[in-house]
Amino acid sequence: MNIDARYSRQELFSPIGPEGQARIRAARVLIAGCGGLGSNSANVLARAGVGFLRIVDRDLVELTNLERQLLFEESDARDGAPKAVAAARHLAAINSEVRVESVVADIGTDNIFDLLQGIDLVLDGFDNLQARYLLNDACTKHNVPWIYASCVSATVMAGLFVPGKTACFRCLHRDLPEPGAVRTCDMAGIIAPAALVAASIQASIALRFLTGKALPETSLIVADAWDLSLDRIVVSRDENCPCCALKQFDFLNMAGQQAITLCGRNAVQVRAVFERRPDFKALAGRLGAVGAVRVNDHLLRLDAPPYELTLFEDGRVIVKGTPDPKLARSLVARWVGV
Repeated sequence: MNIDARYSRQELFSPIGPEGQARIRAARVLIAGCGGLGSNSANVLARAGVGFLRIVDRDLVELTNLERQLLFEESDARDGAPKAVAAARHLAAINSEVRVESVVADIGTDNIFDLLQGIDLVLDGFDNLQARYLLNDACTKHNVPWIYASCVSATVMAGLFVPGKTACFRCLHRDLPEPGAVRTCDMAGIIAPAALVAASIQASIALRFLTGKALPETSLIVADAWDLSLDRIVVSRDENCPCCALKQFDFLNMAGQQAITLCGRNAVQVRAVFERRPDFKALAGRLGAVGAVRVNDHLLRLDAPPYELTLFEDGRVIVKGTPDPKLARSLVARWVGV
């Protein structure tokens, strides 16, 4: 295979050219979340030839993902494959030149700095605001550029934050909104074109940055995939911003929530159930009396209708069938015993 020929059309695009392609090939990018945003952005960047992709995601592929997450297949949903693992497998088949590292984990204060090591750029693929505030704090503190993106219903937003040069996320949104104050996919739904538009804009911003062609100011791109509109809004730095101006990294100092409701999933994630890798074999033997159990190298899944419990290697549990954190913690204590 002629590797150089693979990118010939991209190199013919004069803002990139051979020099820009070489910079893309040398880049190391973290994809923080591999859902409707991250999976599609990772797909574009792998095809563009980004040399290293670290993909981090806490979740599994489900049938409802396939409508808008083009990287995944029915077999991934049927097998309950972790998104990071499935993404790495598919990207390796798409472009064997790209090195892909998969991490099945929830990004929090306990691991975010390790995940940022050696990274040139972060792409936000999160589905919740608190994670974005945490990412903003960590990237600002460690001087790592990142690209915000979001999509709900048909509305799309995206923008690049470069510590020390542009506004940061808290210049744009000073405080974390009250619960229920912001629309979510669970409330307003989402259409596939919105996820694809968001990922395409995010990937385009990434290629501009990696080739040294980033816009000089923070521009928030706002689009609507249904009304077919697009605007660019300049975001100014806030001289009193708690994060980039005053260096108060409030979200890095927050303890991680032990149980959080997952957007649009009728599910709750319970963190840090085990301090080390669970003994899946022993648990499977015990939980067989509760319901149907499936085990692979990455997780244990218990099907006990109307609930489904998935235990990961890092000690997290996702309880599907309820949005109630208290009930989820109770079920974990009852079945897993911690």
